[in-house]
Amino acid sequence: MSVVRKRLALAFVSSAALAGVLLPATASFAVEAPAAPKAVTAAAQGEAGTFAAGRVDAVTAIVDITARLYNIINDAVERGQNRSGYVKSLMEGSFYEAGQRYNVMVINDANRYSTHLQGVVYDAKVSGVHGTYRVLVFESGQFTNHGDGGWINWAFRGWFDRDGGNVTFRRSW
Repeated sequence: MSVVRKRLALAFVSSAALAGVLLPATASFAVEAPAAPKAVTAAAQGEAGTFAAGRVDAVTAIVDITARLYNIINDAVERGQNRSGYVKSLMEGSFYEAGQRYNVMVINDANRYSTHLQGVVYDAKVSGVHGTYRVLVFESGQFTNHGDGGWINWAFRGWFDRDGGNVTFRRSW
């Protein structure tokens, strides 16, 4: 991941955490930390002019925790520790972006497979740290995986019948 993409992702996650949208538990942990900064303690005692400083300390703690979580997740992805989650995410994202109306197949492009699909509306190869995957969105057809199965190599969703590596897809309408 490029430095610019990392910074943009960190900025997004940080702003979501600050809003309490993404990490409300993290936000509450940062505010309720046992060793509260002096400004937060003073604000709790009602001293004037210290509440804003307490907010800054809490925000700094949230940003710090968010940055650490981002780095942990990024490291796990780069080491390939959640490859099956990546494949499932491609499948689910494609299914919902297609309006939950089309069949979706995500396959590791290194696998041997054969297709006979009708009404293909999307066909793309996505490359990343986990390799290259082909994402297909279509109306109906037959798909055969001649390679390894499992969530790390393929995922599909829609209206289908499966017999081992052979999948027959039907139209949804």
